[in-house]
Amino acid sequence: MAKRSAREMKSRSGPRAPAGKKPLMVIIDEELIKAAKIAAIEDGTKVSSTVEGLLRDWLAKRRARA
Repeated sequence: MAKRSAREMKSRSGPRAPAGKKPLMVIIDEELIKAAKIAAIEDGTKVSSTVEGLLRDWLAKRRARA
């Protein structure tokens, strides 16, 4: 049997991030999280996709002001 590396043996608490993406932990009001999850389900999307889009828009606006 082949030996597994420490990285392979490390337990993960959630799904792996797709290539080119990394997890980001933020502290947000629990009611806001709940509402965002419900809205994402209703819209057929994911909260992470929505947050990523909002961050891109925010950063684009900041660059435009500079």
